[in-house]
Amino acid sequence: MRIGELARILNAPRSTAYDLVNRLLAGGILETYDDEGRVFFGRTLHFYAADYLNHHRLSKLAREEVVALAGATGQTAQFCMMNGNKFTVLHMDTGRTFFKIGSEVGISMPLPWTASGRLLLDHMGAEAIKQFIPPADFILPNGTRIDEDRFCAEVAEARVRNFVVASGLVEDFTECLAVPVRAPDGIAIGTLNLILIRDRPSPERESWEKALILSGKRLTQRLQTRE
Repeated sequence: MRIGELARILNAPRSTAYDLVNRLLAGGILETYDDEGRVFFGRTLHFYAADYLNHHRLSKLAREEVVALAGATGQTAQFCMMNGNKFTVLHMDTGRTFFKIGSEVGISMPLPWTASGRLLLDHMGAEAIKQFIPPADFILPNGTRIDEDRFCAEVAEARVRNFVVASGLVEDFTECLAVPVRAPDGIAIGTLNLILIRDRPSPERESWEKALILSGKRLTQRLQTRE
């Protein structure tokens, strides 16, 4: 983003925006490294983020589980959480797959577009879900609208099954398998996922599902006990 654009968005004088940006540049919180004078998040923020990921217990344990799951299955594994009313990938390991599939780390996405969303919302009733999710988030990238009542029914089913499979919601060629990671009160604070190529039979599919379910239970248990 250019500094002039930032000033316009903030409805602030350009001089104030330049002064603020220069202070952030000096601290390494922002950086500029292109010919158009745009500013980007700097290395200091990346250091802060790395320190957070290394020392925050949930993040640290989740990353260990993602790496182990990807290693055991060879498939893309993710740990995801809810950020506001959106879905965000916190950790990802692509395993041994030839194709890079799955959302990038840090990217936010509407909850109804994801298998994880059905688990992350499973502590809420239908009316609460409809009030929480913006109407536009029920519209998929291809323009198809997800029926709100059907989505709420899928959320209720997810609570019972503790396992969700979603195929072709965002990308036609992928499917996502998701299990919850729950807090002591039963609320899903995150999910572990496997991202697979859709409609490609594999004799290992059953073992992958079992590995994912075991991984979710293990991470839930580790979070609820002192180590």
